[in-house]
Amino acid sequence: MRKHLLRLHTLSLLLVSLLLSLAAPVATAETPTGSLGGVVRTSDGLALPGVAVTLNGPAGERRVTTGPDGSFRASGLSAGEYAAAADTPGLELREPTTVAVGAGGSRLDLVLAPAPVSERVVVSATRGEATLSSIGIAADVIDRQRIDDRAAPSLLPLLQEMPGVATARTGQTGLQGSVFIRGGESRYACVLVDGVAVNQPGGSFDFGTVLPFELERVEVVRGAASSLYGNDALAGVVSLQTRRARPGESPSLRAEGEAGSFDWRRAQGATSGARGRFDWNAGVQRLTTDNGEPNSRFDQTAAALSAGARIDSRTNVRAVVRFDDNTTGTPGPTAFGRPDLDASFEREDLVVSASVRRAEARLSQQLSVGYARSDQLSLDPVDSGPWVPEWAGVSGAFTLFDFPNAAGFQNRTARLAAGYQADLSLGTRHLLTAGAEVERETGELGSRAEELLQPERTNFGAYVQDRVLLGTRAYLTVGGRVERNGSYGTHAVPRAALAVRLRDGEDATTLRASAGMGIKEPSFLESYGESFFAKGNPDLDPERSTTLDVGVEQRLFGSRLRASVTAFHNEYRDQIAYTVVDFNTFEGTYVNLAHTRAQGIEVALEARPITSLQLFGQYTYLDGEILESPSDFDPVYAAGEPLLRRPRHQGSLSAQLSFPRWSAGATLVRTSERADSDFVGLGLTRSEAYTRLDARLRLRVAGPVEAFVTGENLTGAVYQDVLGYPALGRSVRGGLRFVIGGRN
Repeated sequence: MRKHLLRLHTLSLLLVSLLLSLAAPVATAETPTGSLGGVVRTSDGLALPGVAVTLNGPAGERRVTTGPDGSFRASGLSAGEYAAAADTPGLELREPTTVAVGAGGSRLDLVLAPAPVSERVVVSATRGEATLSSIGIAADVIDRQRIDDRAAPSLLPLLQEMPGVATARTGQTGLQGSVFIRGGESRYACVLVDGVAVNQPGGSFDFGTVLPFELERVEVVRGAASSLYGNDALAGVVSLQTRRARPGESPSLRAEGEAGSFDWRRAQGATSGARGRFDWNAGVQRLTTDNGEPNSRFDQTAAALSAGARIDSRTNVRAVVRFDDNTTGTPGPTAFGRPDLDASFEREDLVVSASVRRAEARLSQQLSVGYARSDQLSLDPVDSGPWVPEWAGVSGAFTLFDFPNAAGFQNRTARLAAGYQADLSLGTRHLLTAGAEVERETGELGSRAEELLQPERTNFGAYVQDRVLLGTRAYLTVGGRVERNGSYGTHAVPRAALAVRLRDGEDATTLRASAGMGIKEPSFLESYGESFFAKGNPDLDPERSTTLDVGVEQRLFGSRLRASVTAFHNEYRDQIAYTVVDFNTFEGTYVNLAHTRAQGIEVALEARPITSLQLFGQYTYLDGEILESPSDFDPVYAAGEPLLRRPRHQGSLSAQLSFPRWSAGATLVRTSERADSDFVGLGLTRSEAYTRLDARLRLRVAGPVEAFVTGENLTGAVYQDVLGYPALGRSVRGGLRFVIGGRN
């Protein structure tokens, strides 16, 4: 730990020295007489904290940063005319803004409109609103418009089209889905729903049942973020935010109906709006599909509510609730033989969050409470008999047996957390964030025919972060967290990130670098399991990561093109693996054994050559390797082998054409061959490469009625995301959308 901290500290000092050498001196006024203040907001009313504001006038050039509420103030200014600008590539003032400053105070508010390729504002990277170009952290955002345009049947295709992210699913919609960020295990991404961590305690999050239902935005942060979020964030963060009404939005009603291939049936209704001090968004959805495979039917009922109230001009409260109830058949690896016709999986998820926030010029405070519960039940009531897997004329090395359990296997977990966060503006160049959290994790696990394991764990965490403007062209974000975990004790994790603006304006060039460490708590079974064959180990250390990246972002053609290239190197140590401790009795337990490495390059492109056309592209090269093996028996986990189900090459290209009455788009995804295992004795160790083409079309029929059609896998590519589980073939869906109101 000390060695890693020393490395990060040395890196931070070197980068700070570089920034200071690039920074220009700040001029001072000779005869201070007045001050100038104001607020920086986007054109849709979002306040922007931590933004550098440049003032040019008789006092020379002065730079200040906005506080927690987006406000700024410069004092000691000589009298005269001042021009103001905000350092936000991709958000621009349409006209030069000037104001006269005399004795006393003057005010100037800056409203920033999006450039053709707009700047992204993220929350999860710093636990507060921040423009991507000023934080040095690798992150991407999919906003509401892009979610609606993409019309994906589930969330996984959207995530797959982000740099540094790979996905895998055991079949079709509703079946188990995994997300891998920068070569990390699927359990190494912290998944937040409206700020609430929803991972299984110490485990992963199953994306298989998650649909893009009533989502405002999806954020992905790449690189360790445990300095802010503690457990889970070894490789990055996936943050989902529920749709909310925009300021001044008039009340609206929305309804959709859709049907298509594989007996796809979806109905949705929603309402949103803002009246006086209140705003709301509420929606319900019902989806059914048979997925084309025997016993693969998926049913989901979902609801989402986001409601907020403004107590006064500076205080807001908000509550968000998301609920979904899912049932899906689980036929197993049908590509290798007979399906299991009676097995199924039931899952019910509930996420509730509530917060109160007060934002002032120098200090913002927030109290929050979050609750996430997942109730999962696997059923297999009938013995389907023995079977021998087959593939391409080859039979498996051994016979497989069904293991029915009529009572079912229960996995019910809950996470209840409360936290406090303060954001404080220190002087004109620092925005300090500090907070503390307490979390209670509980579970009921095991076969319902026996007494369930009922583990409990309480965790505490405290974190601090400083975002500082260095000179005139450099930004430093540095922080750390101390975590006290109910399983592994106390550990500290740091992070530092830097951004240097080499060129300002519409064709801005930004260099960025970040370094961080991550930790991961053991799962309930790994710490507390009581099975003779998988005994829990209470002495496990946390799994750890060290992540580094450097990159450059370039804007061109008046911010009509944004291109970024990022190189990264991640190491994952003390990974928990199962091991047999007595080969006579096959008694087993869990130990900190494995060590893997992932490094590569991420490329992202976004362009708007004309107003009606948007282009998105990304490519990821991943060199992942097992350095220390967790298993002596399965060659797929041997030292020197590539990481399971994480492709070496992956890319996508999307085009979206939009006009007032119609829009059309297409997405092409290419994934290379990747390491895998059939796990049934066939000896298969690779999944084949595939290319998938999706397309969509929307047409406004009359007034509030819109018709749409979506095609998935239009070339009919035959592939398996996971060996043994055929992906969905060609499908077409169509429907109608009805919208009344909703305009600002």
